[in-house]
Amino acid sequence: MKKNDSTIVEGFPPLMCHEPRILLLGTIPGKNSISANEYYYDNSNRMWKMLAELSTQKLPTNYTEKKVLLEHLHVVLWDYYQFVKRTNSTDKGILEGTPNDIVGFVRKNPTITKIAINGYGKYKEFGEKLQNQFGQSIKVFRLPETSGLNASWTLEKLCKEWSVVFEL
Repeated sequence: MKKNDSTIVEGFPPLMCHEPRILLLGTIPGKNSISANEYYYDNSNRMWKMLAELSTQKLPTNYTEKKVLLEHLHVVLWDYYQFVKRTNSTDKGILEGTPNDIVGFVRKNPTITKIAINGYGKYKEFGEKLQNQFGQSIKVFRLPETSGLNASWTLEKLCKEWSVVFEL
């Protein structure tokens, strides 16, 4: 791919659980996740390690176990964008995007009371907008990125920051 080339990428549908309480929003799956057809497939992303730590469950070794972990935590995974035009597999490569109907999704799933935004920069981009749309009815959390590109955040630090989402 040349420097100015771009690709249209389609995201995944929500990865549902029974009675979801927390909607965890990323941006859109990266190349490795799309190839594997799995959310947070790339091992450099600490999402699954962090969720296992926070839930005191064992680290899932396959996608079925990952779904069980989400069920245990009442977490649904989804992404802000339905489609993007991007130059590479990182968020910085996104040139433009079409958002998912997050407000409609949350209204159809009234057990959701929290939205966790995976990445500080993403909060500025769409977290504030969601908080304004939901007002006091849904708490939107601004959290550090779990990506391996966010190397300054250790797993321990990530767990500490993300733990607020799982408190009652």
